Amino acid sequence: MFLRPNLRLTRRIPFNLICAALIFLAASKAANADELAIWNFNDSDLNVDHGSGTLTSNLNVVNILFAAGTTTNARQGDPAGQALSIQGGTGNANNGRNITLAVSTVGFSNIVVSFATQGTSTGFNSNQFQYSLDGASFVDFNPPYTPATAFGAVPLVFSLAAITALNNNPNAAFRIVFNGASSSTGNNRIDNIVVEGASTATAAIPEPTSALLLISGIGGLYRIKQRYKKRHKS
Repeated sequence: MFLRPNLRLTRRIPFNLICAALIFLAASKAANADELAIWNFNDSDLNVDHGSGTLTSNLNVVNILFAAGTTTNARQGDPAGQALSIQGGTGNANNGRNITLAVSTVGFSNIVVSFATQGTSTGFNSNQFQYSLDGASFVDFNPPYTPATAFGAVPLVFSLAAITALNNNPNAAFRIVFNGASSSTGNNRIDNIVVEGASTATAAIPEPTSALLLISGIGGLYRIKQRYKKRHKS
């Protein structure tokens, strides 16, 4: 009499194993970053193309152009299309000027900003990436970078996970300050800007380690069932 309830319970184990596997897959997927805002510049404008955010600039308008882009760092099937192309301007007036991204990170943490870039020999060769917690005051992040002379296969990546004040922040902003241009037509191209983060809503979903423990435990029960069946067949 005691064994019958256990037998009925073990008949459900294969279904439970499937559920556990689905939990594991969901937790693994949850670990992937979500794209908050993407600019691919394929429409030859500064409007965000996927997600939500704004891109503004204080460069001279006549020096904000668009040229051939790349698939490096492209997302959601975006083609190479166009890239943002900025020039030094008359008298290299655009040295010290910037482009600024305002992207709310509410509901997200571990923020990462990435993009593809290249520059001519007389373009901006000392560019500073910055972040802001209030959209007004900006802080340098990492040393200035110098773009390669051609788009590479790997984008520039700025991982801001250590800046926890950027998490869940409606006023988060990011900026690139351009310097070092030595001619009016010297230029840099920037393409496929992506701001992404991990959803804080995934905290309720078991971590992969927890899911593995669950699967292991149910698997042990399943093996007990198999041994029980073998004993009663003999």
